[in-house]
Amino acid sequence: MRQTPWTGSSLPSDRIKPSYSSKSNEKPRGKNATPSNEPPKSKDVRRLESLLSALRVSTVQTDPTGGCFCQAREHPLSSYSPICRSCGLVLCSLNQPSFSCPHCSSTLLAGNQRDIFISRIETQISDVLEKEAAERERILEEARRQAGAFPALSSNANILSNKSSQNLSINAPTPQPAAARKVMSLTGKGRKGKVVMSSYTPVSSRPASRSESEVEPVEEEQVRVPPPANQTDFSRRAPDAARPWANLRGGDTKYTPSRISRGKETKSRRNNKGKTDEGKQADS
Repeated sequence: MRQTPWTGSSLPSDRIKPSYSSKSNEKPRGKNATPSNEPPKSKDVRRLESLLSALRVSTVQTDPTGGCFCQAREHPLSSYSPICRSCGLVLCSLNQPSFSCPHCSSTLLAGNQRDIFISRIETQISDVLEKEAAERERILEEARRQAGAFPALSSNANILSNKSSQNLSINAPTPQPAAARKVMSLTGKGRKGKVVMSSYTPVSSRPASRSESEVEPVEEEQVRVPPPANQTDFSRRAPDAARPWANLRGGDTKYTPSRISRGKETKSRRNNKGKTDEGKQADS
């Protein structure tokens, strides 16, 4: 029989060719997957990225929410398209430039303007990311100062420190579950005292998870002003020449005095009341 590296032994199991499994190429999935080092995107970055992706779409669509007709009275003026160039409708910040005009359904941005706004939003995204990175570095530096840590090391030293911390975390023993403890207590005095044995298990404190500590607040939905009615509300009666200010659409009018007249009236009443009190005291 031809001799092979695995037929040198007398055991039958040693004659089986071993199978080499490629575990190094397999990527962990699920809970064993290593999380990415990139920080989560903020709300401003996600908003700008969604607007950028909508502007890059060639076809212009209508706003599924119907837009807002407050004309910048309830919400701030739009910084991208403050007015429709076709119908002249003033647009607030809720009317996105990627959609068409909510009134006349015309395109809010022309071809050149769309390219300009795309480059502008890309610049805004890069500026926001730089500010957030600088803020994170400032927070880390402030934490180092409060903890009394040493100054930041070079890149090679950081790599060595990261490797040493990984080795320590691998070699660290796994925490054992809390064992039950027994407590002996004496009750009473003298010979009538009793010995009481009780046992309890200490509750291990679990640190708050990242998902619980970094829950973002739910953003409230903005109230949108609906479009005006198609029919104009008017009165069918002819105006009266004697009362041209009368309300012809119905509803009784009620006179409400101003605050100045009310203040003068109360002051005059107080003066008259003081004079009557002085007269009564003189008569008595």
